[in-house]
Amino acid sequence: MKEEIVQTLITARMLFDKAQELCIADDKYVASAGLVILQDAVELVLNACIVELEIDQMKTIDRMSFDELLGQLQSELQKSGKTIIKIQKLKAMNKERVIVKHYGHFAEPSTVRNFFESAKDSTDNLLCNVVGKDLQQVMLHEVIKPGDAKDFIQAACESIEKGNYFDVLVNTRKAIYVEIEEEYLIEGWKDYTPQKDLWSPYFFLRGGWKAPIYTRNKEWIDEHVKDPFDYIRLDHEKLRLDLIEWGITTQDFWNIWRLTPEVYRFMGSKKWIMKGELKYFREAATEENAKYCLDLAITVIVKKQRHRDLSRYLSSYYEFIHRLRVKIKKETPLYKKASKNSDIEQMLQVGLVLGVNYVITGGLDEETTFVHILNYEKDEGETLIIGYVDVNACEILEDTKKESD
Repeated sequence: MKEEIVQTLITARMLFDKAQELCIADDKYVASAGLVILQDAVELVLNACIVELEIDQMKTIDRMSFDELLGQLQSELQKSGKTIIKIQKLKAMNKERVIVKHYGHFAEPSTVRNFFESAKDSTDNLLCNVVGKDLQQVMLHEVIKPGDAKDFIQAACESIEKGNYFDVLVNTRKAIYVEIEEEYLIEGWKDYTPQKDLWSPYFFLRGGWKAPIYTRNKEWIDEHVKDPFDYIRLDHEKLRLDLIEWGITTQDFWNIWRLTPEVYRFMGSKKWIMKGELKYFREAATEENAKYCLDLAITVIVKKQRHRDLSRYLSSYYEFIHRLRVKIKKETPLYKKASKNSDIEQMLQVGLVLGVNYVITGGLDEETTFVHILNYEKDEGETLIIGYVDVNACEILEDTKKESD
C-alpha cells in the first residue's frame, strides 16, 4: 500500500473516531456536527481508493463532487464484478450533510446514527475490495508497531471472525495491559525496603514507575495486595493526564477497562491469569461490545504509539557504558552536595576509578566545577559511592570503560 494512502486512511480513522462520539448523541445539534465530520471521513476513504486504483492518473478528480467520486469508483469496481455496498445511503448522507452545512438545518439523531453505521459498513467493504483490508486492519497492519500489543489485537481480530466474542474481550484487554496497565505494575517492589535496597543494581528494573510512590515497597504490598490483580495500582490523575497528552478521550479508556475482563501477567512470565467475572460471560461478550472495545483499543494504542514516536533522545541516552569515568589524582573528599562547605561522605583514595553521572560548572556557593559520582560495585560486597567531587582532583578518562577492562 502506498505511503500516502496509509497517511490518508489514518486521518480518515481519526475522523471516524471523532464522528462516532458525535453521531451517537441524542442532541440534534451534536449529531448534525458529527454528520459533517462523518462525510469528511468517507470522502478521505474514497480519495485513498481512487489513488490506489490510479484513477487519479487518468482523470482530474480535484473538482469532482462526492457523488462523482462514488461514480468513478463504482465504474472501476464493476470491471471486476464488484460494487460499493450501500451506495445510495452514502449519497443520501451527503445530501443531508449539504443541508446541515450550507443551510444551517439540523439532522435527526436517529438518522445520523443510521448514516454512521452504513458509512462504516460501506467504507470497510470498499477498502477490502481495493486494498484487501478494512480500516481497522489497515491500522493494525500498517500503523501499530510490532510487539505484544499488536499480537493481541491480531488475535482479537481473528476471534471476531470466528464469533468468539469473549476471546475478543480478553485479547483486547491484554493489548491494553501491555501497552498501558503494565506501567502501573508494582510486583517488582514486593521485596523492596528503602533502607536496604535503595541502590540495588535492580532498582531501575523493578518497573511500575507510574504507580503511586507509596505503593512501591514491601510493607505496603504485604498489607494491601490480596491477589495478583492488586499488583496493578493505577494512578488515576497520572493516567488522566497521559490520556489527554496522547489525544485519547478518557472515557474511551475507561469504557474498555469496564467492558473487558481483568488480566494479569507475572513479571518475567508468559503465563496469563484472568479474573473471569460472570458479568463478562453473560453481558459483555456480545458482538457489539467486542467490536466496540476492539475498535477503541486500536485507536488508543495507535495514538499512544504515535505520541511516543515524537520523543527524541541521544543515541546513548539509556546506555550505561557511555557514562563518563574519572580517576582520582589525589586524596579528595566526596561531598554530599555540590559545595565545599557541604558534609563529607568519605575520602576518596588516589587511583580510584569511578563512574560519573554528570558535570556541573558551578556549585551551590562557589564557581567550582564538580563531577557527580554515581558508582556501584559488586566485586567485594555491594557498595555505592554517590556524591560530588572537585573536578581538579580528577583525571577524566577517554575510555568510557574501567581501566581494568
